[in-house]
Amino acid sequence: MLTVLIVDDDSGFRKQLRTLFDHRSGFDACVEAQNGVEALDKAKSLSPNIVVLDLLLPDMSGLELAEKLKANILGLPIFMLTTDYSVKLEKTALSCGVSAVFSKLGDLRPLVANARAVCGIK
Repeated sequence: MLTVLIVDDDSGFRKQLRTLFDHRSGFDACVEAQNGVEALDKAKSLSPNIVVLDLLLPDMSGLELAEKLKANILGLPIFMLTTDYSVKLEKTALSCGVSAVFSKLGDLRPLVANARAVCGIK
């Protein structure tokens, strides 16, 4: 069962992402978390195939969460979303274990396409 964990404190944005992943994406389940602590708990219990997280979370940065997730689940693909994309941020994110960085302001369909590719969904 292929599971995506969506981590964002904005419930409307989580719903938007969930809709994209639910619509014939090939993933069996979408699980949501609104902060880093909740995401770590859900990741430990569910072992998701991929995590999509926001850079800015209420209890820790997305970069810190990415490092903690990578320490707990080796090889876990992590996609980060941000409204303030820059090459510098992307380099920092990649050094923290993030697989790819996407802008929240653009078309999110490429995010789903990349998630499918990373998880081996044809």
